[in-house]
Parts: sequence; C-alpha cells; structure tokens
Amino acid sequence: MDYSSLVDRISGESADVWAIHIEASARRNRGDDVLILSLGQESDEYTPSLVQKAAIDSIRNGRHHYAPVLGEETLRRTIAAYHQQHTGQIVTADNVAVFSGAQNALFAASLCLLETGTEVIVPELYYATYPATVTVGGATLVPLPIYPENGFQLDLDALEQAVTGKTRAVLLNSPNNPAGTIYTKEQLASVVALCVKHDLWIISDEVYAQVVPDGFVSVSSLEGAAERTVTISSVSKSHRMTGWRCGWTVAPESLNRHFYNLNLCMAYGLPPFIQDAATAALKEGVQTTNEIRACLSRRRALLEDKCANLPGVRLYTQGGGMFAVLDVRPLRVSSTEFAWTLLEKKGVSLLPCDGFGNSGRGLLRISLGEKDDVVMTAAQRICDFVCSEFVL
Repeated sequence: MDYSSLVDRISGESADVWAIHIEASARRNRGDDVLILSLGQESDEYTPSLVQKAAIDSIRNGRHHYAPVLGEETLRRTIAAYHQQHTGQIVTADNVAVFSGAQNALFAASLCLLETGTEVIVPELYYATYPATVTVGGATLVPLPIYPENGFQLDLDALEQAVTGKTRAVLLNSPNNPAGTIYTKEQLASVVALCVKHDLWIISDEVYAQVVPDGFVSVSSLEGAAERTVTISSVSKSHRMTGWRCGWTVAPESLNRHFYNLNLCMAYGLPPFIQDAATAALKEGVQTTNEIRACLSRRRALLEDKCANLPGVRLYTQGGGMFAVLDVRPLRVSSTEFAWTLLEKKGVSLLPCDGFGNSGRGLLRISLGEKDDVVMTAAQRICDFVCSEFVL
C-alpha cells in the first residue's frame, strides 16, 4: 500500500529528536531515577484554580456543545485586548482566530500562506516542528544559519541575500525556542522594511513573549507590519495551560476568512468550556504570568551559578524564555550522543538541538520548567558527567 508524499515531509531529524524524551519518560514511569529537562512546560505546576473553576462552571452551565468556528466572540475580544495591551497594535476580534494551540495556529497559517513552489525563510535555531509545519503544503524551508558566538542573533544581510522570487514569508520566533534570543526593535524594523520591499508575509511565533524578563518588542507593533503579519500565541506557557490546547492568530481580516474555511474542515472550533477558561486566564491571570517569569529567572540564575564555569562547555542563558542552551562542541561529541550517554549514566534527559537546524548541532536544550531542586540536581549531574567522561 502506498502513502502520500506528505509522510516524508513530516518525518526526519526534527521528528526523531523527541526519541530521547520519550525514552526518558518511559524510564521514569517504570520508577527509574530520571530527571526530565527535555520538555517545555512547568511539569509539576497546576493550572490556576480560577481558570479551572471557570472551565468547571462552564461545563455545568451546558457550555459543551459546538462553538463558533473561529472562536467565541468573548474570547476573541479578550485576545484582541490582550494583544493590543502587550504589543501596541490596534486590533479587534475580527483580527483573531482561535485554534487548538499555537502549533495548530502555525499549521493553519502555513496552509493558508504557503504552497508548492514557494519558500519561507526561517532563522535558526528553530523549533523542531517548524520543518514539517511549513513544508507540509509543499513549500520549501530556507534555513538562515546563526552562530552561538554572536548571541544567536539574526544576520540581516544574510536574510536579505536569502530572498528570491519564490520567497513568500519570513518566519520569526522571538523570544526564541530554544536560545531565548529576543530580536531588537531595530532588527525587527529592518525585517519589516525587507518584507515590505519584497511584499512578503511575516509569521511571528510569540508564545514566550509574556514570560521573558524584559526587552521584548512585537514585530506587529512596527510601522508597515500590520497588513502582512500573522502573530501566533497561546495561554500554554504564560498561564500554565499546556494541556488545554488554546492558541490563536492575530492577522489581517482578509486572512481570517481563509482561517474560517480551513477550521471548518479541520477542527470545527474549540470546546466552549476551554475558551471560557482561556478568557478567565487572560483577564485575571497576570499574577500567574508574573510568578512564571520569576520562577524561570530564578532557575536560570541557579543553572548559571552551577554550570557557567564548567570546563569544556559553554552555557547560554541570554534573553529569556523557558530554556538554556548547552554548547558541547568543544568536547568533540554530537549533541545526540551526549544526550543519550547522559541519560544512560546520570539519568538526566536533555533535548539535542540537532532537529533545530544545522546551527543546532553540538547544542542541547535545557528546560527550566522543573522545580528549583530538580534543576540544581540535574545541573550537578551534568557537571559530574562532563568532568568524569571527557578529558579536558
């Protein structure tokens, strides 16, 4: 029996990178002493009680039937206000479409904007699902290399040189997963100018925007960006709601009409009680977001204190977000080999960045989502592993 060529576009190294996390989870479920720092969520934290209550009350009030395909009007108005408050871009509910998570929103944007024969420029490091997501409709991903030594910053000259007659969009991820890089207003203004010049779309994944300490600027707020920018976000990271699967796009109204048609045949809307919970989170959950930001900053400092001077490797914690990046290239070992051996010998699971673009080879993503003592214990095990396994 034959399969569609789609199966080749959704497989490969970026999908295989999760194998170590799956194995680590299986071992921990069997009772092994395994510390998992390979997943981007606060694993031991609950969704705030006020959000849980909103969902429970909603179900009890019969809010468990079909909902509007693009999302409930109340939630879309709330998202528009939330987006405007944090970015300065003036939008309404007519600019908002609700999806089952930011990943689904990115997938929808890809299907509606990209197609066979078009190219999308994606700066590395990029999240591991990006290759499958942007090529699923037949488009070509054009990676833009970055260098840890330059702080994982965007090379604007390289970006301009990457544009061809086939380029349809530039996909940005700031704050970046995994590097935490935050693009400056000046850098983003240059991107906007380039996209205006060549009539390109900007797809901006901003799911970590609310959990970084400071310095974040949304590209959507800049002059000339609104009519060509799709901003993607969710309540997953900012409100401890990863499992609720509620994300959204903020985009030109004309694109929203296409999102409606796609969602009509894809998910047919999100459950109303989920949307009521998300509305409560966005309206009343600022304390949770502040707490998350403080937790991540504290764990980042703990990790820096433990590993920053570890010989033979380098730890990158600039910017913000939910991760740190460990550079093991001086050890002359691949990040995949390092990760699997670390799991076998020390019971710590990190995510190799091999699936985050070629610039990720030799790098590993460390999640800051676990509790302080777990992060500290894992850091000590990493230090012990490096010192015992490699001649420095």
